[in-house]
Amino acid sequence: MSKTVSLDKLIMLTGDLPPMPQVARRIMEIVNDPATNAQALQSVISRDQGMSGQIMKIANSALYSRSRKIETLSDAIVMLGFNSIKNIAIMRATKNLLNFNRKGRVISLKDKLTWEHSVGTALAGRIIARRTQRRFAERAFMAGLLHDIGKMVLLQKVADQFDGIIEEVYNTGRHFMEVEQEKFGFTHAEIGALLVKKWNLSEELEKAIRLHHDIKPEMKVDTPLVYFIDLANKFCHKIGVGFIKEPDLELKDELSAIMLGVKEEDIGDLEKSIQANIKEEIGFFQ
Repeated sequence: MSKTVSLDKLIMLTGDLPPMPQVARRIMEIVNDPATNAQALQSVISRDQGMSGQIMKIANSALYSRSRKIETLSDAIVMLGFNSIKNIAIMRATKNLLNFNRKGRVISLKDKLTWEHSVGTALAGRIIARRTQRRFAERAFMAGLLHDIGKMVLLQKVADQFDGIIEEVYNTGRHFMEVEQEKFGFTHAEIGALLVKKWNLSEELEKAIRLHHDIKPEMKVDTPLVYFIDLANKFCHKIGVGFIKEPDLELKDELSAIMLGVKEEDIGDLEKSIQANIKEEIGFFQ
């Protein structure tokens, strides 16, 4: 593939960006309807055994621990709340990009590390938001989950070429964005933002994903989601979740930490909490 190939050319060669799966799309419609109720949501979810099982598993995870076991789907929906159900639907739609099987391709270590990093960033973003701006917790989770969805599209659409980019990043330490721009002429952040737009998710989320590798002090940002993505992403780099491992990263100096009001004395505690939460919870998102 030419270095100067445009995103339009990629789509023309490989097909359009993936649509949101039908069940996830219907769940989004129901959750966004102010007149909806839990029974309508249960009716849709119960038709998808995988979705139902995922919701039950997460409802009974340590993250949502209760004094009694959640045994019915209706109780799980009420307990988790509509925003969490929406996040789970998006999570399954996102992972579906990696599960896409063509010509015998199976889930590889690269796929696994990409997915684990996305889930780790989602969990980290939620923890950071709960400590700083709690009302953004579920939005920070979704933003973290989707921040690298462009990479998943590339793994699906141009697997051989993107495998080469992954190997170069892993072996040389160069940044994904730098190598992608060199090889393709566009980046996973641009593709991710386009996919979020196609899926009719929020403009706030689209903007945060587009900018998450490009934050600058002079940049005008009308949503903190881009800072949650950036800081959560870097916490995952520091503790080694995914391809990139930067144990010496000084997070207190990061612009995103400063903008979110995360102080030097908070970093160590946040790192421990994020590391423990990822270790305990990541299995529920497989």
